[in-house]
Amino acid sequence: MREPRHGELLLALVALIFIQSCLSAENVVHRVVINGFFFVVVLSAIRSFSGSTKRMWATLLVGVLAYATSWANEITGLMGLAIASDVCFALVFLTLIHAVGVNVFCEGPIDANRIIGAVSIYFLLGLLWAFLYTLVELIEPGAFSFPVVESDSPQNTRLISEFIYFSNVTLTTLGYGDVVPLSRPAKMMAVMQAMIGQLYVAIVIARMIGMQVSQRRENAEE
Repeated sequence: MREPRHGELLLALVALIFIQSCLSAENVVHRVVINGFFFVVVLSAIRSFSGSTKRMWATLLVGVLAYATSWANEITGLMGLAIASDVCFALVFLTLIHAVGVNVFCEGPIDANRIIGAVSIYFLLGLLWAFLYTLVELIEPGAFSFPVVESDSPQNTRLISEFIYFSNVTLTTLGYGDVVPLSRPAKMMAVMQAMIGQLYVAIVIARMIGMQVSQRRENAEE
C-alpha cells in the first residue's frame, strides 16, 4: 500500500491562507478564486486516503457538492445554499483531519512526511473552525463582533475570510481582540478551539518523542 505524501496538502493549505488574505471578498472574481482554492485543497488531500477508495470518492463527492453550492450561492444569494456549502466543507476538513491523523500517529518510524502531516492537521483545524464559526454567524447574525461593519448582507466568502484569521488567532491563543465572540455558542466554540490548539501541540510532541524513543530502543536491541 502506498504511503500518502502530505507535502502537497500542506503547500495547498499555506497557499490558500495567504492568497485569500490578498483577495477581496467584495470582488466577484476574487470570490471565485477563493472558492476554487478551497476545492484545490480537497483535490490535494485525495493523496491522504490511500487504502480507502470509498472514503476518497465520498470526500471528493462532498467537495464537489460544496463547490457547486458555493457557486449557486454566488448566483442566488440564498442563505440555505451558503449554510449547505459550509457544512460540506466542514465535513471534508473533519474527514481529512481523521485520515491524516491515522497516518501520522500510527506505528512506524518518524520521518519528514509524518511531521508535515502533523503540521497539516494543525492548519486543517484552523480551517475547520473557520467554517464552524461562519455557520454560527449565518445561523445567528451578530454572534461575533467585527472591527468594521461591511455590506448589509454579509457574503459567505467574506465571513470565511474573516474567520480564517480569527480561527488561527484563537488556535494559537494570540487573542488580538479585534474579532470578538458575543453569543454563548460562539464563546464556547472559541474556548474549545483554544484548548484543542494547546492540547494538540503537547500531544503531538509527546507522541512523536515517545515513538522516536521506542524506535531507537528497537534499533539498539537489534
